Amino acid sequence: MRSLFNYITAILFLAVSLPLYAQESDNKFIFKQIAQPSLATNKVERLLFFAQQFIGKPYVAHTLEKPKETLVVNFQAFDCATFVETVIALTLAQDSSFESFQHQLQQLRYRYGKVNGYASRLHYFSDWLVTNERKGYIQNITSSCGGQPYNKDISYMSAHTQQYPALADYKSLEGIKMAEWDLKRAKLSYIPKNKLLALESCIQTGDIIAITSSITGLDIAHEGFAIRQNGRVYLLHASQDFGKVMITKEPLVEYLSRHPKQTGVMISRVK
Repeated sequence: MRSLFNYITAILFLAVSLPLYAQESDNKFIFKQIAQPSLATNKVERLLFFAQQFIGKPYVAHTLEKPKETLVVNFQAFDCATFVETVIALTLAQDSSFESFQHQLQQLRYRYGKVNGYASRLHYFSDWLVTNERKGYIQNITSSCGGQPYNKDISYMSAHTQQYPALADYKSLEGIKMAEWDLKRAKLSYIPKNKLLALESCIQTGDIIAITSSITGLDIAHEGFAIRQNGRVYLLHASQDFGKVMITKEPLVEYLSRHPKQTGVMISRVK
């Protein structure tokens, strides 16, 4: 895996100078460049291959927020969630067509795989994990890695409607409240960050790392992909702090220690 990582880092990195909010034709052009056949022979290698293509791309928040809910494809700017979704959709797409990628992205992003208003999108990342495990796309391995129950009342969106203009619509707000209620019944677990070093060997390159939060009502503060380097786990992610997609300068354990509001991790693996 180490040699593959070095190889991917050295080749096929794209420097496409296009606006951050691309037209569909721009996205199709970029897609054709990154969807070319690679030397990757399994899903982990494919995932890493695609994730590497976006290193250096800018971090931009709220790219999914539109006046009307629609499937947004953007290969030129990411937040932490859209980076993870895009890479997994590229990895799991049934063929190399843009339409297949769009279909897979929609399946990952929306509760029933259909765009049906604001609340049909999986806004909470713990909800994203639960729903996509149920669909068979990922496997949450947190418990088997030594995780403990994550008992938290997840209600941030309904408690902060002023931050989400779409929740002025009663139907959308009720949909979000239903999602929050369902999460109360979900059996979530996490690994506290003070125990992560001892359990780090359980994490493999390509695993989805969801970082839990101490903020009241909020489940996940950040997400990205694990990448093992020199015997340690680092995070490949869209970084708000540095404003771009990158690999953390320090291992994941040390990264978490610098962020007091980040309490631990959930670990999932693409199936």
